[in-house]
Amino acid sequence: MSAGRVSIGALESAINRARAAQPAAGPESSLTLEVATLAALYGRLIWERRDGVELEALSDAERVALRLWLPPGGFGRAEDAAAG
Repeated sequence: MSAGRVSIGALESAINRARAAQPAAGPESSLTLEVATLAALYGRLIWERRDGVELEALSDAERVALRLWLPPGGFGRAEDAAAG
């Protein structure tokens, strides 16, 4: 991943891609670790009323999950994520 920023729209796209590929499973409909990690980050951004986050501010687990599920070109503005 290059240095930069990931928008909340791009994060939402990553969550949607991960959920489509790895739906919640089991009797409790448990999320995968990557989806849960991305969802927690998304919730934190909503709570803090932020529209994105600098990549340098992410935990290792958040970086790994984004690397796996962020659509190509998904950094930056929400419009970038929709195009990717």
